[in-house]
Order: sequence, then structure tokens, then C-alpha cells
Amino acid sequence: MTSDTTSAVRYDPFSQVLHWLTALAVIGAFATAQIFEEMAKGPAKTELVGLHISIGVLVMALTLIRFAWQVAAARPAPLPGTPWLQLAARAMHWALYAALIAVPLTGMVMVWAKGREVGVFGLFALPPLVGPDREFAHTVEELHEFAGDLIIVLAGLHAAAAIFHQAVLRDGALGRMLPGVRAARA
Repeated sequence: MTSDTTSAVRYDPFSQVLHWLTALAVIGAFATAQIFEEMAKGPAKTELVGLHISIGVLVMALTLIRFAWQVAAARPAPLPGTPWLQLAARAMHWALYAALIAVPLTGMVMVWAKGREVGVFGLFALPPLVGPDREFAHTVEELHEFAGDLIIVLAGLHAAAAIFHQAVLRDGALGRMLPGVRAARA
């Protein structure tokens, strides 16, 4: 298959699974960050931070798999719309993909710069790509937190747009990625 669009109405089941797993992982990463920020130092916080890091690595892995799959799998044709709407949709998707890479990457760099290990669900640790540097870690931490908040805003806008398409424009956009919801005809 090629990355050219086809007359398919929906995204294929594997693309749907990757999309929703990524959404759940982002929610999990954000939720764990909100919880551990309020916790006192100790073993429970350390464990939750480790889970947060693992989920972040999962987000990046899922995103890289999505990139690879998009090259291999046919995608549905874009929904009809004005040129600015088409541009906005493409820009939103690229911004989300950039954030899905930037947030976990800055998190991993921050952890390594703090001289810590990026463990993945207690199974293995990723080799450090940067050495310990507390000042650099602080800078990257601020970037990570900003990008983490940004990804939630972008995901919220993405979800709102999908709901708007489905409820107001009635073009079946939500059904393209959500099993059980009617999709637009090609």
C-alpha cells in the first residue's frame, strides 16, 4: 500500500487502535503528573513518577508506530471543506504529532540530565542520551511542563473539532476514527 488517500470511509482498525491507545496514554501521563506534583517525596511518589515516565515512553513509541503505519497504510480521503478548514485540520494534526514526540522526548532528556534512569515499566532502561547537568535539566523541565500543558490544549481542540464535525457539520468525521459511529460516505 502507499500513503496516498483512497476512497475508504474509515481509518483502518489498526490506525483506530493506535489513535485511541495514544489518547489513553496521554491522559494517563497527564493524570499521573497532576497527582505526583501534589505528593510528598517518598516511595509512592517515586513509583508514580516511574509510571509517568513509562507511559511517556509508550506515547512516543505509539507515535513512532503511527508514523510508520501511515507510510504503509492507505488513509481515507480528506473530508470536504473550505481550504482554510483543510489547512487547519492538517496544522492541528502536525501540531499534535510534534507534541506527541516533544513531550516524551523532553521528559526523557530531563530525567537523564538529572542523572536518573529512564525505566520502562520495570522491564528495561533506555540508555542515556545526555549526561547529568542540573541547570540543563531545569530548563528542559520547564519546556516539558509547557509542552505537556500544550498537548492537553491541542488534544482538547482536536476532540472539540471532531465533535463539531459530527454534531454540527454532520459530515461523519468522528465515525472515521470511532468504531460504531456512522462515517461519511466517500
